[in-house]
Amino acid sequence: MSPRVLPPLPAGLVDFESRGFRTANAAARALLERRAGAFLTGYNTLRRHGVGELPFHLGPMPLDDQGFAYEGAAFAACAHDVLLGRKRNSTLDDLFALAGDRYPHLMHVGAGWVGLLAPPSTVLRRAKLDPLLRWLTLDGAGFSRAFLRGRRWNERFRRASWSSSPSHTVLHQGVGRAMWFMECADPAAIRRRIAAFPPQAHAELWSGVGLAVCYAGGADHAALDDLTSLTGPDRVALAQGAAFAAGARGAAGHVPEHTATGVRELAGVPVDEAVEWTVAAAHVVSAGELDIAAYRQWQHLIRDRAARHV
Repeated sequence: MSPRVLPPLPAGLVDFESRGFRTANAAARALLERRAGAFLTGYNTLRRHGVGELPFHLGPMPLDDQGFAYEGAAFAACAHDVLLGRKRNSTLDDLFALAGDRYPHLMHVGAGWVGLLAPPSTVLRRAKLDPLLRWLTLDGAGFSRAFLRGRRWNERFRRASWSSSPSHTVLHQGVGRAMWFMECADPAAIRRRIAAFPPQAHAELWSGVGLAVCYAGGADHAALDDLTSLTGPDRVALAQGAAFAAGARGAAGHVPEHTATGVRELAGVPVDEAVEWTVAAAHVVSAGELDIAAYRQWQHLIRDRAARHV
């Protein structure tokens, strides 16, 4: 069965005005809509042409956008596999063989978008994913729901009883990442939105924001100044998200200026050092079983390093 069985995703899906997102910052809106549009390009390209043709269609895109395109391609690949019930020789396996060394973080997140169609556990059971990065699928599930399901879903999620379970906290990180898009890079608006959540959720939401700021971009000097005024657990979680962005950009071999600036401001160190935090922490947790508790330990070890610099 061809990936063409998947429905195409229309360009209007990422128009901020039609989605009811904030639009006051024209420059940030244009950039973030472009990032989201690259996701659609990746999804629709894989759907139309399959994995083998992706380099020809995505290669000419700006390097800053290609990670988003492969995230979208991973969503299409994983959705196709779920429809077919494939566990072996899957489209997602082929995609990871093609670009998994360059975009492992984004492609695990993209696979998590299947949470729109099936329980997130479905992809964790069926797909061959990196033992540690596979938990990023939960981040993708949180982002996709917050971004696509609208104000009503976000309000229900905010009102839901808080759970300290690791899967619940990682879902919040994806929702926090979506806030950067929904509030169009406005830290004051994000603060208000996060303040309405239970206090236990705040650090996890800010972790997602930090990842979005430094990977997607859109923060001007005033926004970065506002974000660096955070204190305590929220500040170190923001720095951990920035370090994740550094790791993702570093894996692709291209670190845009906005990532270098954002990581320096939010994590207090150069990109290379932030990447080293993620690598060193991964070595520590890899000695044991790489379940979701290990993933959370990985994040907290990075936050411990960040606490010395912010």
